[in-house]
Amino acid sequence: MQTNKQISDQAFDMAKSIQDVSRKANLYGRLMANKDMQIYLLKEENKIKANLKTLEENEREESKCE
Repeated sequence: MQTNKQISDQAFDMAKSIQDVSRKANLYGRLMANKDMQIYLLKEENKIKANLKTLEENEREESKCE
């Protein structure tokens, strides 16, 4: 039969394991949120660059026509 100390040690170890897993899951969640934001920002950057390129090309064409 287990002593109270052994049972309390096992309960403490289990609680610590749960806390560690929870913390790890939280960190992975934050990492994925940051990666999603990074992808979004890169897509937005590409859209802006494409718009700038289009505007610059239009300006060149307009200046040739004048």
